Amino acid sequence: MAEDSKADVWAIIADQRIAMLTVEEDGKLTSRPMGSIARPEENRIYFVTRLDSKVGEIGGSAPVNLGYSDTHKNTYLSISGTARTSQDREKLRELWSMWVEAWLPQGPNGEDVALITIEPEDAKLWDSTSSNLIYTGKVLKAVATQTPPDGGRVEEVDMGGAGQSGGFIGSGARPDAQTARDYDKAMRQGSDELEAPSMGGPTA
Repeated sequence: MAEDSKADVWAIIADQRIAMLTVEEDGKLTSRPMGSIARPEENRIYFVTRLDSKVGEIGGSAPVNLGYSDTHKNTYLSISGTARTSQDREKLRELWSMWVEAWLPQGPNGEDVALITIEPEDAKLWDSTSSNLIYTGKVLKAVATQTPPDGGRVEEVDMGGAGQSGGFIGSGARPDAQTARDYDKAMRQGSDELEAPSMGGPTA
């Protein structure tokens, strides 16, 4: 069951891709939309950005939150984890794509190009999967019967990050091969639907 829940988390990330990345800036929590690149086989989520951007100042280690939502399916996801910024050229070249190139034409070797690596530790999933029409019907029934509608599934998922194990980055349990295959399949199926503007400004 736990592995199924973890696979659901990665599937939502694959389907949505755009995350609201929340970090602390000058003592305040700030969120911005960023195009995420997930690697379930590594238990990592990546963002490519500019080193001189505000989010590029995360540094060696910082707590962050990622929010994903699909209002059409009434599915929502919150991920807590640890982020660090680097200029890992090998990883940047591996992750580079035409979508990243659109925002960062200087390429993966650009002096100001940086990589934010997030190790997810905990996730919370709200899943009341249904069409808007069905959901509206549930709301109308709830009003008529004065009974709150079924909110669907709410689940907390241990993503196996270092925050859970108490170890160093990379020491947590990683998704199994089937989870990775499910994620890759979802990525392939959705690749034709991704529009360039939807990357949400990975350089924000």
